[in-house]
Amino acid sequence: MRNQIYILFLFLFVFTSCNERSTIINKNINAGKLAGTYQLVTKDNKKFRLDSVTAPKPIYMQLINDPVKGTVLTFLNEYNHKIYCYNYIDTVFMRSIRYDGDAEKSIRKASGYFIQNMDSIYIYDMAGVTISLVDSSGLMKKKITLHSTDKNWPLHYPQYVLSPVNSILEHGGKLILTGQYIPSIPSERIDEFSFTCFFDLKSNEVEYKYTYPKELYGKDANWGEEVFTTVYPELLNNGTIIHSYPVSHDIYKSDIRANDFKTIYAGSNVARTIESIDYDDVRGTPKVQIFAHYLQSDMYTAIIHDPYRNVYYRFLLEGIPEATFKTPQEDKPVTITIWDENFNYLGETRIGTGHEWNWKNSFVTKEGLNIEYITDELDEDYLTFKIFILEKLLN
Repeated sequence: MRNQIYILFLFLFVFTSCNERSTIINKNINAGKLAGTYQLVTKDNKKFRLDSVTAPKPIYMQLINDPVKGTVLTFLNEYNHKIYCYNYIDTVFMRSIRYDGDAEKSIRKASGYFIQNMDSIYIYDMAGVTISLVDSSGLMKKKITLHSTDKNWPLHYPQYVLSPVNSILEHGGKLILTGQYIPSIPSERIDEFSFTCFFDLKSNEVEYKYTYPKELYGKDANWGEEVFTTVYPELLNNGTIIHSYPVSHDIYKSDIRANDFKTIYAGSNVARTIESIDYDDVRGTPKVQIFAHYLQSDMYTAIIHDPYRNVYYRFLLEGIPEATFKTPQEDKPVTITIWDENFNYLGETRIGTGHEWNWKNSFVTKEGLNIEYITDELDEDYLTFKIFILEKLLN
């Protein structure tokens, strides 16, 4: 009898321990307690006329502040292998840059770029996981591979899903690409897997830094797929790097040269507790359950610094508790929280849903916070942005 009790106790201990190791619960300690003094309101819009082979919702953009030409909005047309350049102020088309040419056989799926100048354009190829240096004529000067030849390289090197809110950054002569571990990260890899690539522009050397926080992604927690493990970076001029993780009400802040991050609360007043997926078999989790969990959960995304107003904007895709796997992901409401330079809460605004806003195409100018506006009735001959400004709430 004693042996039976011991075996039962051992079974319960192992079962309970496994559950504890596999569950992450992130409570929002300030839910419903935050009092805002500002909101975001639309002030103006920008419409850039497109040609017949270009559609709205480009997958990548870069804003360039040229001392001669002023502010230039560039974006990628992945179908005709061109980067389009527009004068941001008057929305006039300036030129397009071809990147196929001699590079056509090498760049199979461009998904991001960094324009240092017109003779130095670094293009990221998602298919080859490479960075290619080309000029405006498409002539390739060099190509660097960002992973090893080992067929299991995704277990050791990040994959990069770039966008304007997860763009290629530059600091100290190095390009910075923030990637991710696509599935849930196993506990045995969390200390060794670095998700950020530093590419030295002079030496072509590649260095990897920054690991996932254990309190968010440890314990073999089941976070499903890439929507939960995406990292959204922001880099300040003083060398401060900030990371926004979808599953955390905090942001993680550090000097770019260090690897010790300070957590700072940057949650939403309406965000609820965020939990990992309740399914023991991480690899065997049904896709429909992962998608339903994403739809039902509050998910943080981009963190954007506004140097003109010295504030931060952090995006939240609100959860829909009653959602099923059949619910369109665009149904998730888009809320933007506002923080001052010390991350004191200023307010938040729900701007609509993903049916109206392509929030990944967001950036800041002197005019305000630009977000691509999309509706079914929108004229697809134009790339349209609405500009948000801060407005003080009346008492």
